[in-house]
Amino acid sequence: MSDYNEELSSMIWSFSRVNGYAQCKYSWYLRYLEDRDGQQNIYAIFGKYCHKILEKYAKYELKNEELSDYYTNHYKEEVTNLVFDMPDETIEKYYNFGLDYFQNCDLDLDKYDVLGVELKCNFKIGDFNFIGYIDLLLRDKLTQDIIVEDHKSSEFPIGKRGGIKKKKEKDYVLYKRQLYLYCQDVFNTYGVYPKFLRWNYFREKQWLTLPFIQEEFEEAKQWAINTINDIYEENEFPANQSFFYCRNLCNYRNSCEYKNY
Repeated sequence: MSDYNEELSSMIWSFSRVNGYAQCKYSWYLRYLEDRDGQQNIYAIFGKYCHKILEKYAKYELKNEELSDYYTNHYKEEVTNLVFDMPDETIEKYYNFGLDYFQNCDLDLDKYDVLGVELKCNFKIGDFNFIGYIDLLLRDKLTQDIIVEDHKSSEFPIGKRGGIKKKKEKDYVLYKRQLYLYCQDVFNTYGVYPKFLRWNYFREKQWLTLPFIQEEFEEAKQWAINTINDIYEENEFPANQSFFYCRNLCNYRNSCEYKNY
């Protein structure tokens, strides 16, 4: 049993909190048990900003023809001013990714009933309380099928031959698990599971739609339960020294004792 049982017992879990432990136990310890301040990376900051604009669009707060102007006018305050350890050309590259997308963005929401935008959901997985935010929850007006949709700034995982890119296999599984966990709240609310899980890979203007599969849903729940149980047994929280994660993604990349890896 962990020495941090009291702290763990009071936690509200989320996909990111569970997955963060698998990425690096030490980073997880610093964030959730020591509550140490960290530093975001450009990928997270850029993604969050684009999510904000897509949320405004789905709520009809911005029209399609207003998206690129809004994106341009606020990019500096929302992205550039918050990034301190990335070359200017990287920041510019991501700016161009977003501008190209928002100049041609169309989510085609007319054929759906919008059930939720950035929809907060509270649910239980096993004995554990969870919280999550669904980017878009839609119901097809014609078929009445419910769709859970997520916006992703990351690379599209499907290769030219239709298979999963080898370097994206892990992300592909994790992104499915994330949406499957949210499916529990959809079932609790509507009495049915979503018909489809869908990802808007907006940086590359690609879409991925997968059918809901009960066995994968059960696997995602069990993964979450098993990981939390592992956390309850953890006392050491060793670092997972991964070159790209440690140097680019970790919130503690500039302060961690292992930063010279």
